[in-house]
Amino acid sequence: MDSTTSTPCCQGSRRDNNHRTPPFTHTPSYVKQTGWVFHTIQLPFKKDKHGLPTTTSSGRGGVLLAIKQDTFAVTQKTHYEQDQYQAATWTLKAGIFIPHIRITGMYISPDPLLPNGEIKQLYATLNTHFHPPSPPSSQNTHADHYHIYTGDFNSWTGIALEDHLAHPPSLIPSRVGDPRPDHQPQDSTPNPQTCTTNPKARGRLLLDFLNPHSLIIGNGSS
Repeated sequence: MDSTTSTPCCQGSRRDNNHRTPPFTHTPSYVKQTGWVFHTIQLPFKKDKHGLPTTTSSGRGGVLLAIKQDTFAVTQKTHYEQDQYQAATWTLKAGIFIPHIRITGMYISPDPLLPNGEIKQLYATLNTHFHPPSPPSSQNTHADHYHIYTGDFNSWTGIALEDHLAHPPSLIPSRVGDPRPDHQPQDSTPNPQTCTTNPKARGRLLLDFLNPHSLIIGNGSS
């Protein structure tokens, strides 16, 4: 990801199941001693066999943003803290430093029973809160702010290119995607009434979100 470009960047990543649970809603002292601060959202507590929420953080998923101490003033807007998806946007400001940086962290469960309609609603919310960068000018060679999306989308985009990159020439380096035929996004937008989902359908929903905003997938970019 090149944060000096005027085009925002979307980055997805695989989650390591051994490290998928941020176990705290505060910054532990041993982390503070290393100079970092945690900003965390978590899914609701799991329920026990009686249907009551547990009081331990073990097994809770979520999204965590680590920021170096005394570098940015951080404000947080939580969009979702559901069992199967979480999303929050952090705005980073540093005095007279321009641009401001907005980072939206999110997680979408790979559960095939997660309805397409809920994922579409998630992206509709993110669409409402997207902050497009202002174009550079002779007075400002960079935008006033940038918006970055990062997290685990559990979506297959294969070698599909974003619409604004599909027609050369482009100054943006090409992305090397997954060429496996069974890892390509489906051609059409999935029916929102469908009660199941899959990585191919999620890939199409992700691309449908990225394309109108000229967002770029950072994974696999050279």
